[in-house]
Amino acid sequence: MPQRLLLVAVSLILVSSLIWLERQPSSTAVANTGTRHFIPLIIKPSIFTETFTGEPSQPQSWNPINWDVTIHSRDVNTWYQLEPMPAEHGTDCAPPPALRSISSYEEAVYICRNHMMTAIKASGYGVIYLTPNHMVDFSGGMATIRFDVSTLRTSLRDWIDLWISPYNDHLQLPLDMTVDLSGPPRNAVQIRMDLSGNFFDAVIYRNFQPTVIDGTPIPYDRFLNPSPTRRDTFELQISRTHIKFGMPAYNFYWIDTRIADLGWDQGVVQFGHHSYNPLKDCATCRAGTWHWDNVTITPTRPFTMIATDRRYVDRANPVVTLAAPAPANARLRFAGIGPNLQVRFDNGTWQAAQVQAHDSRYFKDEHFRSYWMPIPAGVTRIEFRGDRWWGADWHVREISVWALP
Repeated sequence: MPQRLLLVAVSLILVSSLIWLERQPSSTAVANTGTRHFIPLIIKPSIFTETFTGEPSQPQSWNPINWDVTIHSRDVNTWYQLEPMPAEHGTDCAPPPALRSISSYEEAVYICRNHMMTAIKASGYGVIYLTPNHMVDFSGGMATIRFDVSTLRTSLRDWIDLWISPYNDHLQLPLDMTVDLSGPPRNAVQIRMDLSGNFFDAVIYRNFQPTVIDGTPIPYDRFLNPSPTRRDTFELQISRTHIKFGMPAYNFYWIDTRIADLGWDQGVVQFGHHSYNPLKDCATCRAGTWHWDNVTITPTRPFTMIATDRRYVDRANPVVTLAAPAPANARLRFAGIGPNLQVRFDNGTWQAAQVQAHDSRYFKDEHFRSYWMPIPAGVTRIEFRGDRWWGADWHVREISVWALP
């Protein structure tokens, strides 16, 4: 009897321990090396979910702490104020076809009716990139990125894309065209909407060299009615050796193919909205508003993002303050233009700003570049300086600090 009671007691202790572990955050369980042999059985994959919840009485600017929001417009006269455009949702968040005029950077990404909108017009070139603080992790096989987005496209020169690139290769402002910025990352996967219709293809970059995977050239107009109010689900399944992208609710995939091994298995995820003179050669076109919802990434690897108190710095306002001290092994991330850009941390020594690895064929004085450089732990104050270029003075925007755990 004593032995049976002992066995029962031990069993109860083990069951209680498993229940306790099941209820713990995954980071706690992973850190507990004493229970590592249980992890494959009880730890669910890390999932990132964003539902953009909020029902404000008027459109509300969206710039949360767990996303990096980068808004870029090329022309000098748009650095401080965007070109005016009619954005969808009225001043009281009434749904489309209600519109309101916007012109500030703060208005370009906003919340209404429990979803998020991006809206930008750029006669030169403009883009909005939205980056969550969770990388997609396909080290264990296939990973999935799902998102809902509206399907009404108001100009073929206004489109969306999706980038996945290794942490240290990613660019704040990646672009697969020569009209602006500094080209694609060294290594990346891009899912891009075609400029001729509502279908998608993929591009894989290896050491800056692109391999295009043509998607089935069937626009989604064939199987749905494009809508600004209905948001349909798009899904990317990705592994080191396979890519599949399409709309699962319609059982339609533009891409479903094996690929040569990427050589990497975790990537920063960037959702893009591009504007490239959307009214050109089109009397009925207008700059686009895209409506986003229900972003899910699984499995993921989280990382730290720390925001600053200003969206931009220039000669008149050269200093930003971090919302929290920089952690160990962190990187300063920003977009900048102008020769001889320099930074100093907490009134220390000036040092040259470090450009992230780019394809030098894209370098032009009039293009913003992506910067990515170490920042000492504990820093809270960052100051910038630089020289004029032929078109204007130096300018730095969208400054943040990132760090892997």
